[in-house]
Amino acid sequence: MVISVNGVERAVGNVSYSSTASARAAGVVTAQASGVTGLDGSFTYNSGETVTFTIANQNLTLTGASVVTAEMLATASTSDTSRQATTANNIELFLLNGDMDRNPNNGINLDASFTPPPNESLGDETFASELNEQLVEKGITPLTAFTPSLGINTEAPQAEQDSIIQSVPFADLFRIARPFKDLSCASTTYDAQGWPTSAPTNTCAIRTTLLNGAIISSSLLTDPVNNRRTIPASRYTEVVPEGRYTVLYEGEGTLVYGNYAQLVSRSPGRDLIDIKFTGAAVRLERMDLSITVNNVNNPIKNIRIVMPGGVCEGNPFVRVANAAGCPAGKYQAFADTLVNRNAIVFNPDYLNFMKDFRVVRMMNLMEASPRNPCTGSGDAYNTCLLQDFTWAQRAKLTDATWGGSASANNPLLQRYGRGAPLEVQVALANQLKAHPWFNIPHNATDEYVTEFANYVGDNLNAGLKAHIEYTNEAWNYIFWGSLYARKKGMDLGLGSAFTNQEYWAGALYYAKRATEIFKLWETAFNDNSRLVRILGTVQTDIFLTRNMLNYLDTKDHVDAVATNAYFYACLDRTSTSCSNTTTIPKTLNEVTTVDEVFAAIDNANDPNGLPKLQINLAAQATEVARFGKALYAYEGGQHLTVDGNTDDTRRNVFEAANRDPRMGERYTTLLNGWKTAGGQQFMLYTQPQSFHKWGLFAMKETLLQPRYSTPKYDAAMKFQETQGKCWWNGC
Repeated sequence: MVISVNGVERAVGNVSYSSTASARAAGVVTAQASGVTGLDGSFTYNSGETVTFTIANQNLTLTGASVVTAEMLATASTSDTSRQATTANNIELFLLNGDMDRNPNNGINLDASFTPPPNESLGDETFASELNEQLVEKGITPLTAFTPSLGINTEAPQAEQDSIIQSVPFADLFRIARPFKDLSCASTTYDAQGWPTSAPTNTCAIRTTLLNGAIISSSLLTDPVNNRRTIPASRYTEVVPEGRYTVLYEGEGTLVYGNYAQLVSRSPGRDLIDIKFTGAAVRLERMDLSITVNNVNNPIKNIRIVMPGGVCEGNPFVRVANAAGCPAGKYQAFADTLVNRNAIVFNPDYLNFMKDFRVVRMMNLMEASPRNPCTGSGDAYNTCLLQDFTWAQRAKLTDATWGGSASANNPLLQRYGRGAPLEVQVALANQLKAHPWFNIPHNATDEYVTEFANYVGDNLNAGLKAHIEYTNEAWNYIFWGSLYARKKGMDLGLGSAFTNQEYWAGALYYAKRATEIFKLWETAFNDNSRLVRILGTVQTDIFLTRNMLNYLDTKDHVDAVATNAYFYACLDRTSTSCSNTTTIPKTLNEVTTVDEVFAAIDNANDPNGLPKLQINLAAQATEVARFGKALYAYEGGQHLTVDGNTDDTRRNVFEAANRDPRMGERYTTLLNGWKTAGGQQFMLYTQPQSFHKWGLFAMKETLLQPRYSTPKYDAAMKFQETQGKCWWNGC
């Protein structure tokens, strides 16, 4: 018997087994054999016999074979193919963590006294989390069977739209609250951190919301299509836990709660509330919070809404209910830690998902890639477009909230750069032991870049490399950064040699400014050994890649070129390459079934399909290799969208396609093809969030969605488990 650990097969000893008795010839019966596997994984059986292995108190029977793997045992355990990967993973985790010396390099010798979680089947998603809790309670750090090779993109602390449910990164829920400015009346005044300083009136409320979902109205309750538009409240425990939350605050006044949150008790500076996602008190899918102010000279501020429970010292990945879940003296209650409002405390479920990735791209978490907020024309427009972003404008730990949505009270320009602070990003990387990928804002000043680099250099753990990318998709004109680069480049006359002057002016300015930023990081870090300097490109344009690398001294300061890696299909018939109904039978605007979606994705004639993507990625790999650079993917996966419209029929088909096992097969094809082409770091897009009308990008729809029900995530995890570790030199 063997299991795979970091891509290497390790023998498993001391596992109980028995073989069946069988009639091998007339009048000759082979006796039943039983015992435990040897330290070399060996066991005894006769050809044609079945062998039953007892693992985690469960009997797994299969036809005898010279080598038995976790995958074979999983297939024997369940005929449900969607659960076999989960079962195999649980078998490996149990055997690995039950190893007597916890050193798989010398093989696995199962401790006979090692017990599985009670009442948990090997096929259950919760087996692994319950096993981890059991280990943490004993002060043991859980082991994993692979070292991550893929990366993951983050999302904003709070979504732009209330119909999008994000992963919750923090144990303090107030960090994801809407800014008071979004929802309070326009006459409310605020301090520099965003806390209200004026008293409400009968006509002027001071309020915010959090944990937003789709509002349940009478029409939605009778409309099953629209009522599915987000995660139903009954599944919200897959997002954050229900239970008793501690609310801490400073100042004089009263907090009033509604919908998901109900007051239990109140004392100065500390309330207890119950958060529940179903029941008579829940009228709207959100938590409401409003403020009354008793003293305008000492208004309420520094609100924290703290999850129940805590963690055990040294293991932030498992939430425990109380001190009984930890070794003596090791319990760290969230409410105690967050007495310091600026303590950085992550939601353990968030960390537990994120820990399975090698690199974490911070772009959306830091909100570094906004749409263009500037309107009008002429000098006023250009002044807005080309404004600087300074170090003083960055998001800070002391800010009331991080993020927000554009509104009349809180326009995009006022909240630009208000994602999670740099301190949070570095703390996340350090806790995960994952390399951070930072996106430097398009209009960041040299001072901003230098201060940013200095902080990372001083605070990022040794052994982790800072991955640096200037802005995001500078080629994509829907983003402010692209329009900024084009204007800067045109002002410098950089596009004059090209027909499409604005595009190439932006590309060359991007290469120029990226190189300047890389040089500032090189100075701050004294050398390049802890840096990965990344130049962004687009999957369809090797000439963009070539011309940027050849511009000035760009190629001398770049380690990797990063492309997008998305597959979808022709959206409509507008493009000449999509107009032929013989070669392109259906565009995505014309599909009505899941089968038609996959037929379009798989169509070798489709310029946006998976076969063409594989060709484009191979071409990019060849191009960057000419310069001696690595090829990365900054984002990748499926890209089925309805672009914000309300075509429910098509959206339902796209959602069904994303939940179909065939989508997992396409991800397997994508990732295997990426590796074969010579690609290195691949960043999946994106971390868990609900499907929404702007896209179905999430690898999972919630943090705790079972693996077997999300084919994209399952395929990505299988890919990593098969690789065992990253496959390229120097990783």
